[in-house]
Amino acid sequence: MYRFIIVFFAIVPLSAQTAYASLDISYHFRSIGMSGSGLSDLSSSDASNLNPALLSRSNKALIISAIQYPASIRTHFFEFRTKWNSWYLSTTYKGVNYGDFLERDINGEQLGNFSASDAWIAFAFARKLAPFSDIGFSTGLFQSRIGTLESFLGLITFGSRVSIPKTSTSIGVTIRNIGIALESFTSYKEDIPTSVSIGLTHELRYLPLLLSVDAIWWRDKNMVKIGGEFSISENLFLYLGTNSLRNELQIERLWMDISSGISMGIAYDINQMSLGFSFANNGVGGIMLGLGFARKF
Repeated sequence: MYRFIIVFFAIVPLSAQTAYASLDISYHFRSIGMSGSGLSDLSSSDASNLNPALLSRSNKALIISAIQYPASIRTHFFEFRTKWNSWYLSTTYKGVNYGDFLERDINGEQLGNFSASDAWIAFAFARKLAPFSDIGFSTGLFQSRIGTLESFLGLITFGSRVSIPKTSTSIGVTIRNIGIALESFTSYKEDIPTSVSIGLTHELRYLPLLLSVDAIWWRDKNMVKIGGEFSISENLFLYLGTNSLRNELQIERLWMDISSGISMGIAYDINQMSLGFSFANNGVGGIMLGLGFARKF
């Protein structure tokens, strides 16, 4: 079966490089539903990469999610959270399966099949600095594999979060994916997509909406993400989101242009468990679908 990784790269907003594209994608269904926003939202998952400080004040929990990207590319996400003394801790495993590919030589003759995948394990640590502020960091090992070729990165991310009293507002700041190549595919040096992000989350007074706005800066590109969580009831939540790259998906077809770059999701809490589903429409880039489960202890 033929699959094209380039479709995956087309929907990932990186800075003119694609070797480590999966460092910046969403692995959790809630992130898909909110277009990747939530840098200062304590309810965000995948805190090890989004903002490690978000682990602070969290409950002991197991979080699982899977995302179906276009071109039959799939991701899986497992995170376990706990607390030790004054530290909040998490262990996270994330993986990407790009599928199987047919290899040909320069003359077009078939040489056989090969597969491609990424794997990322991270450990995050967070603690309270004061009643209204938290800090955190994560460190991890990232592996990218194409056939028999492998690349390894050592990565670290720093994050902080501050709540503004009496305003229902919080601000988060992160420096993500500071890294070093431990082993490369070839002698050519690939850039690691290090970024700086700042996010604001505000709970509206007269509307059951938790609104998040994030701004992200890479070396030669920037992006704004906007997302919201509507509390339909005590146990039912609706997610909406979009981002500043929406205009790049326009193809001058009215209804496709209106829906392109829009994401939605829904989640339902049952006692100590949560189930959710989300999707994101990337126009000509295809549809992303996400499922998730969480269990608090």
